[in-house]
Amino acid sequence: MAALKEQRQQKTKRRFKTGQWVEYDGLYSDDWGGDLVLVQGDLFPMHPQMGETHWTYAGQSALHYMKSPKINGHHIGY
Repeated sequence: MAALKEQRQQKTKRRFKTGQWVEYDGLYSDDWGGDLVLVQGDLFPMHPQMGETHWTYAGQSALHYMKSPKINGHHIGY
């Protein structure tokens, strides 16, 4: 449990620049106060008006809690 907390703290301290690869799924905040859900493998985008920016990990997104409509590979209710 302590290792998970330490990993989460490391994520929140790191800042990422526009154009870098996203390492962790989650919600990110930019220097201009905008929030965006990004997934591992995405590229950090530019701000639409301000251009290049820095991004900070802001926590898990709601997508993390969503579950697949399948259990054991079978659709439910179909």
